Amino acid sequence: MMREDEEEEEWRSVHEVLLIVLPYLHSLFELLSMTRVSRSLRDAIRDETALWTNFVIEPPLSSRLTDDILSEITSKSAGKLKTLILRQCLRVTDKGLRRVVDANPLITKIIVPGCSVLTPKGIMECVESLSKNNHKLETLHINGVNGFTKQHLSVLSTYLSPEGTIDVEVCPKCDEVMMIPPCSRESCNQKQTNERKCRGCWLCIPRCAECSVCLVAPDTESQEAACGNDDVLCLECWLVLPKCRFCNKPYCTIHSSRRHEIAITDAASRPSFECEACYYRAGTNPYEVDYQI
Repeated sequence: MMREDEEEEEWRSVHEVLLIVLPYLHSLFELLSMTRVSRSLRDAIRDETALWTNFVIEPPLSSRLTDDILSEITSKSAGKLKTLILRQCLRVTDKGLRRVVDANPLITKIIVPGCSVLTPKGIMECVESLSKNNHKLETLHINGVNGFTKQHLSVLSTYLSPEGTIDVEVCPKCDEVMMIPPCSRESCNQKQTNERKCRGCWLCIPRCAECSVCLVAPDTESQEAACGNDDVLCLECWLVLPKCRFCNKPYCTIHSSRRHEIAITDAASRPSFECEACYYRAGTNPYEVDYQI
């Protein structure tokens, strides 16, 4: 009997510690994982509104998120949602986003990179709706939502707070609305931002998919990444990133969820993975395949 009391007291202490940790969890995936620990912890997460004021969806859950699921989960914030982060959610539409915005008028951050089903019109309507009653967005990230123009950016800037930021701008080289990443190369940073020769979007300036350093210098060495879309990596990043056990190509951090991890039976073995290209060539000997396509 005493042993059972000790175990119950020990579990109560663990439960209290977990409750303290909950507000620091980063994404929906982490919250859902915690709901499996115990029924009491699941109930605590479900009923605590404060845990749902910052909503973050990232791969691998992104591909499963629909308008209805988004509406259902964000409703747990009881209209107090402050941050909405949807990364590469290809099933979320303008209608679904607008439904969340209308139900949560206090949103200050909308971050939807790679949500290619969304449209400029839908984003504009959501931002305009949030600007009512003198409310201003602080952050708007729309890289990967196609179709924005200079006129769109001009209007959007009026709906943001004075310190508000948008992650896209007009590329000085192609004159399109694109994301222009900073360059970590020391020689580029010695110049003013608007004077950098490498200042341009990803399509105009070749860059490392991991650190965004420009690869325009003639003595710069680059290596192919497994990400596709002609992504390349600087030599420094290529050397340190984990590589496919067959083709020896690494994924950048953003696309690392595409790795097909290999189960390890030997505790002394290093973790390994296959890239998508090699994984879907199951049944062939990768060492006999000509990878030059």
